[in-house]
Amino acid sequence: MFFLAQKRRFLSWIAVAVTSLVVVISLPLLINSTHQTAQAITTLRVYAAVSLTEVIPEIESDYNAANPTAPITFVNTFDSSGALLNQINLPANESAGIPDIFISAATTQMNSLQSAGKLASGWPKTVATNRLVLIRPTTPTAPAPSPAIAAFDQLTNGSGRTGRRGIVIGDPATVPAGAYAREVLQSTLTGCGGGTYNTLLNSTTTNKLVFASNVRNVLSAVQNKTLNGNVIDAGIVYTTDQRISNSTALITTAAQNCHSAIVYPAAVLNRTTNLSAANSFANFLSSTTARNRFTTRGFGVPSL
Repeated sequence: MFFLAQKRRFLSWIAVAVTSLVVVISLPLLINSTHQTAQAITTLRVYAAVSLTEVIPEIESDYNAANPTAPITFVNTFDSSGALLNQINLPANESAGIPDIFISAATTQMNSLQSAGKLASGWPKTVATNRLVLIRPTTPTAPAPSPAIAAFDQLTNGSGRTGRRGIVIGDPATVPAGAYAREVLQSTLTGCGGGTYNTLLNSTTTNKLVFASNVRNVLSAVQNKTLNGNVIDAGIVYTTDQRISNSTALITTAAQNCHSAIVYPAAVLNRTTNLSAANSFANFLSSTTARNRFTTRGFGVPSL
């Protein structure tokens, strides 16, 4: 009995020792797993101009690949910069800390937020640039305009030009691409729009401007050759939009003196509850990796 009791005590001691060893070995793994789980719930909400729809997710993936111990879950909203500004200014979004980061396609919307004191310290910073192009459907709707549209100052009928119907641009009130397009059409400089904006705008029948709610809807209207019941013969978008389309043809690129500089300022909003993560990602937008993504997609990048 004495030896049996000793054996049982020895076996109990062995069991306790093994259990303790397992705990010691597992504890760092448990702590690390818990740490990673806590990090994985960091979420950043990014509001970005719709022309950035393809490139921003690529840059976000690059960021997480470069920061495997501090990954971020990104929630993206893409639309015209004006529509996004209206959402940013909603009291409900401001109180909820939404969004953390804003990337617009013009300075107008960003300047509005800066003037209102809604940007975090050190922002905005320009992360990309773009060009404006005139495009048409690959196969125009019959009968095609005669002669074919070949320049920004050939969008109106008259002077030997016939058959022009709808010309689609973004609504200049809320769509930066539309505001740039208006500048091109208003300009009388060589190679610009010949001052035809008001003629197109005031037409009540054919050969008129048709407004879309963002630049990707302009692209879709040219691809589909119609918008709101109007036949579309041409449209004005960014070069990066036309590059993703297989059913539109490039007519010409606007000279840069026809419009204001097309820039994409990025900023962290001071409402964010994840300031460190937001600053980290927003700064990454100017990294070599991000700049390569922008240029691959056809954007320009500012000089460092």
